[in-house]
Amino acid sequence: MIDYIKGTLVSALPGKAVLDVGGVGLALEMPSAADHLSNRIGEEVMFYTRLLVKEDEMIIYGFRAAEERKLFNLVLSVSGFGPRLALSLLSILTVSQLYIAVLEENVAQLCRAPGVGKKAAQRLILELKEKLPKVISAEELAGGRLVSSGSSMIDDITEALCALGYSLGEATVAVSRVAEENKDASREELLKLALKNMVRE
Repeated sequence: MIDYIKGTLVSALPGKAVLDVGGVGLALEMPSAADHLSNRIGEEVMFYTRLLVKEDEMIIYGFRAAEERKLFNLVLSVSGFGPRLALSLLSILTVSQLYIAVLEENVAQLCRAPGVGKKAAQRLILELKEKLPKVISAEELAGGRLVSSGSSMIDDITEALCALGYSLGEATVAVSRVAEENKDASREELLKLALKNMVRE
């Protein structure tokens, strides 16, 4: 598997990018959320990749972050979800938003993605709800900004919630509440419980 590609950005269209890598133009299919890349034409860029081989073609999918690629691969494991729907989800929702939508069983949020209907969203939730926290940790979800050494699990989860856009006050109250009520819960379990608690507020 090609883990990543680094080269000069030649063009950037909705959902597509072309890189010059050693004089070879490589076309990448990407989430439409990456459209702002047009501002970086002529610059050296690097994308994490997933190569899919079909009977008559090879397609390279590009992602700005390793977590985005992980989520793409995870969505592909769900029955009925191919690359087109996986990219559709990642074009509408960030990794954090998709993560929360699955954990919160937010069908309406998932259905915002073109091509994803209610039944497909429910199937996605059913198949990914238990897998997702095991594949993408709270640290990765927060963009790698958490540091385990020297900080407690509660501090880590609070910082993860802040990275998702919640205020420090909101996150602190939510994490303290669920930690007190669930003393034996794991890091992933506390994160999910804190998210549910904040959504109910």
